[in-house]
Amino acid sequence: MQYNPKIYKLRNGVTVILDPMDIETTTVKVCFRTGGRDEAPNEYGLTHFCEHMMCRGTARFPTKKSIDDFMEINGGMMNAGTGSSVLVLRGKILPENVNSLIEVFGEQIFHSSFLPEKIDTERSVIIDELRRAMDDPEEQLGYFVSHRLFGGAIPSYRTLGNVENIMSFTRDQMLDWIGRRLSAKNCIVGISGKIIDEQDLLNCLEKNLGALPSFDVFENSKIVYTPDVAHNLLPDKENVKLRIYYPDLYKQSLEKKYEQKCINYFEAFLVRKLYRVLRYENGLVYDFGGTNIGNEKQAWSGFATETSTDNIAKAMELIAKNSFEFYNNPTFTDDDLLRLRSEKRLFNADWLESANSRSRTLISFYIDFNELYDYYGFIKLGRSITPDDIVKNSRGYFNGPISIITQGAELNEDMRALWNDNFR
Repeated sequence: MQYNPKIYKLRNGVTVILDPMDIETTTVKVCFRTGGRDEAPNEYGLTHFCEHMMCRGTARFPTKKSIDDFMEINGGMMNAGTGSSVLVLRGKILPENVNSLIEVFGEQIFHSSFLPEKIDTERSVIIDELRRAMDDPEEQLGYFVSHRLFGGAIPSYRTLGNVENIMSFTRDQMLDWIGRRLSAKNCIVGISGKIIDEQDLLNCLEKNLGALPSFDVFENSKIVYTPDVAHNLLPDKENVKLRIYYPDLYKQSLEKKYEQKCINYFEAFLVRKLYRVLRYENGLVYDFGGTNIGNEKQAWSGFATETSTDNIAKAMELIAKNSFEFYNNPTFTDDDLLRLRSEKRLFNADWLESANSRSRTLISFYIDFNELYDYYGFIKLGRSITPDDIVKNSRGYFNGPISIITQGAELNEDMRALWNDNFR
């Protein structure tokens, strides 16, 4: 599968990444670097509400049905999404009709109607979406982690807003938000898939996105970590979810990519060992894996699992003991490294064959580092890692301030004491 993406700039400064693939569809994403974390408290949920309304009708396509009908005739589908730091219009279509998809995106950006009666109808939809999120245990855990460790700065369902805000937003607020937050400077277009005529595609983007004004947009990327040990009681649950976090040794940077890859390999080996111990040797958990949280500036990594209240203390004991043992006596061979590389090769093959994954990575990597994602360079980097390199670069992994977050049934265990008593 080919991989040779290129960066282009429209005249107004919009960044375009074209990523041709030998497949039969074309995936397009128009991403704006703005989201829930950039909102003031009285704006929480505004970005997400605007995203909904951009899909509810335009001058050319007055109803959602007219948009859907147009896309179906052209062999395409589209949607949108809002995150903590991004708003994305996305779609997939037959390659000969890609210009039609881009035209719809242009309509949504410049000519969305924001009709008051549709805004009122959408309030109930978004409140229902908020209720579903608040009822979801994983969402609840994310919200709890975000507020206990990061003061709400990490993604959580804050992006959906709250009922009071959702009920208060007006059409004027939404139009003002569009004017303040959608800029050529914070817009990145990623197109992966079959590209029939590159220049025609760029001309279409110029025609439909070239009117975006170019101005700086405030990004709230500040994050403060406050280590904590806390339990989110959900008395109707029988299991306890467990998350253990440590600050990453290296901040996100291209200069530290080799060291970070060594850390990733160390984590992969450690997680595999803990999974075997907890599930197959002791039968305490169904699943166990690594976890991470953070933004483009900083990140925290660790472990994620869940088990019953009867098993949680034993599970924590084994995690701490085996983590300490593996850290101080890392036991993996060249054969272990070969197996891990084979797994990564399979994962990379899946990524290489997915237009959705490629466009997402290309956009997020450009946001983080202002460069193209060097797929083959990182493959080569990974192949150069040795067991000695992993040991050397993972020293200090557990030195940062630990956080232990649990959620679920009533917990009578002192999780910090369990970790401290056994991590030695």
